[in-house]
Amino acid sequence: LDDIAKRNLEIFSTITDNSKEGSLLHVLDETVTAMGARRLRWWLNYPLCEPGKIRERLAAVGEIKENHLLRDVLRKALSRIYDMERLAGRIAMDVANGRDLIALKNSLLSLPEVRSVLNNFSSSLLISLCEGIDEMADIAVLVERTIIENPPLTLREGGIVKEGYDPELDKLIAVMRDGKQWIAMLEEKERKRTGINSLKVSFNSIFGYYLEVTKANAHLVPDDYIRKQTLVNAERYINQELKEYENTVLNAEERRNEREYDLFLEIRRGIAAEIGRIQNTAARIAEIDALTSLAHV
Repeated sequence: LDDIAKRNLEIFSTITDNSKEGSLLHVLDETVTAMGARRLRWWLNYPLCEPGKIRERLAAVGEIKENHLLRDVLRKALSRIYDMERLAGRIAMDVANGRDLIALKNSLLSLPEVRSVLNNFSSSLLISLCEGIDEMADIAVLVERTIIENPPLTLREGGIVKEGYDPELDKLIAVMRDGKQWIAMLEEKERKRTGINSLKVSFNSIFGYYLEVTKANAHLVPDDYIRKQTLVNAERYINQELKEYENTVLNAEERRNEREYDLFLEIRRGIAAEIGRIQNTAARIAEIDALTSLAHV
């Protein structure tokens, strides 16, 4: 059909006010996913012409229509699936954020139920579509293990990757969260090691972190202490452990954000390598939704 015929037949919009409401598409579109809506529109734009394929599609629609309880369960499961086609595109173009990956994970978690319902049907098209669905449990597990449930929109401000996935990131998070506890533990450890009960670990904005020892106990200072400042009644030192901690804590937030960003890109690249699987399953879900919509109508 040419554009004039489509317009006169009001397939996609009405002649009077050019709105979808009142068109054939409006009557037939009971899809519950964005993918299914696009697939149904495509079907109306390019209808089947081969009798064999028409019968195959009608058999699938008829079977879903007759099993109304299964149809309701199927529609509910489909409604929990996000736009996997668009998500796949964002991942492939390296623009997907944390929320996109969570949306993908939640979509994948609905696929087993979709397949479970489809297993009750016997038409050739539905069997083929069911067999072609890849549940992608490996991708769902990866996202579940790495990305927090409500990540921020931006990628460079941290708060995306879960603790327990990367030891380096965990250390930076612990430094930011448990700094005071670490200082207290170091102070106690150094007091026991040196025998200087008055030893203190302190911080100031000029010298950073330091170990302070009274001059009366200066003879007990171990060889690995490096003098940082001399006061009237005390000496201030730093050792390798405190120096490493200072470098870590003073840059912890910046380094955490950088580390999370790098990890996220690594995770996204890993999923992008499986983009064909996502697209293939998305195409099948779109078709199932469009068939279910026709059955529902």
